[in-house]
Amino acid sequence: MRTQAYQLLGQLLVRADPARMEQWAGLGLTMTQVRVLYTLQMEDGLAAGELAERLNVRPSTVTRIVDRLVRNKLVARDLDESDRRLVRHRLTTKGADVFRELQSMGRERLTRVFDRLDDRQVERVVEALQDLIEAVEAVASEEQG
Repeated sequence: MRTQAYQLLGQLLVRADPARMEQWAGLGLTMTQVRVLYTLQMEDGLAAGELAERLNVRPSTVTRIVDRLVRNKLVARDLDESDRRLVRHRLTTKGADVFRELQSMGRERLTRVFDRLDDRQVERVVEALQDLIEAVEAVASEEQG
């Protein structure tokens, strides 16, 4: 059963990602840039090291990604008020607008997908996703010690 779960999740991701990436490319964004926007939407004001930790990449990688987002006026860098050595990152108004557009595009597509399921099937999907999120969070917590 677990093998089938791995395979099905893999199939889902393989089928969903090309459509999402095409939408992102239409906005001039890479997957990594979208991850940065999403992370900053969830946790505004992260320093580069914190952002790198959340994304599981090196700080130098985050700096390059954020540089492009700053050039495109999607992200701003601000000095930390309590520690002027720290630079905090936040979405600009344009960045928040782009994030909302990404959410809207994703929601529209998912609505079309969920419209093909009956209420009971959607309930089962919700329950399974909640269980999966809990399991992922438990593993992440264990890995962090």
